[in-house]
Amino acid sequence: NNIELETNGDVTATGSIADSVSDVRTPRFTEITSDTTISNEGVYKIASSGVSTIPLGASPSGTIMAVYNDSASSVTLEDGTTVTSMRPGADNNNTHNNTLTLGARSMTTITFIASNACVVTGTDVS
Repeated sequence: NNIELETNGDVTATGSIADSVSDVRTPRFTEITSDTTISNEGVYKIASSGVSTIPLGASPSGTIMAVYNDSASSVTLEDGTTVTSMRPGADNNNTHNNTLTLGARSMTTITFIASNACVVTGTDVS
């Protein structure tokens, strides 16, 4: 492994760069098997059973989460205790939703536009 700090401020690296979870060049992957608050950037797969509600936790602006519901049942996305603005990306208004439904076998992307505000887009989000 080799990490270099260039005189212009750029950092170049070869080899693997990892933190306590995974290689930082690869999005984190987490399988959710029970009702769990999510707040880290990455890819989440909801297990085929055992999950009914996913609360959203505080996340920095710019955090992006991809969530795939691998269940035959819908799952509720909940605003949690810190999110004060959660809205579907295609609804053309600023209405805060306390919950949104992620349909069976569907995919959503949750983008935090502020630490307490996110937009939820996807294939079966209502």
